Amino acid sequence: MYFYEVFGKCDLEVVVHEFLKLAVDSPDINVTEEVFRRAIKILNEMEPVRSDTEILCIEKIQGEWIDDNVYLLDITDQKTYAIEASSWANILGCRVDEKSLSDYGNEKFTTLILWEITWFGYDEKTIQDRLRSLIEDEDV
Repeated sequence: MYFYEVFGKCDLEVVVHEFLKLAVDSPDINVTEEVFRRAIKILNEMEPVRSDTEILCIEKIQGEWIDDNVYLLDITDQKTYAIEASSWANILGCRVDEKSLSDYGNEKFTTLILWEITWFGYDEKTIQDRLRSLIEDEDV
C-alpha cells in the first residue's frame, strides 16, 4: 500500500485533532490548525510520485522518554533517511511499512508522517527557504 492510499482512507478530522495534540506548544494553535488544514488541501491535490523502493516506517524508541521514530527505508541500499526535507509528492508515493501501519492505525500513522514533513513549514516553498537559510547560516 502507498502512503497516498492510507492518506485517502483517513478521517482527516481525526488527523487534524491528533496533529494539534502534538502541536500543543504552538504559540497560536488556531493559526497552526489553519495552516495545517491548508497543507492537507495541498496534499490532497498533489499527484504522488510512486516508488516501490522507498518505505515509510515508524517505530517506538525508548530512551529517557518514548518517542515515535519516523523514517524512510530505501530497500535498494538498506539505508534509512529522515523525511523532513523530502518532496511531498515523493512521500505520498512511498510504500508504507505494513507493521508500522498495523501498530499505529491509519490516522495516527498519517499524523506522524505529516508531523515530520511539515516540521520546517506547511508548504514546500517555505520548507525549502528555511532549509536554504539553515545551510547558509552553517556556512557563515
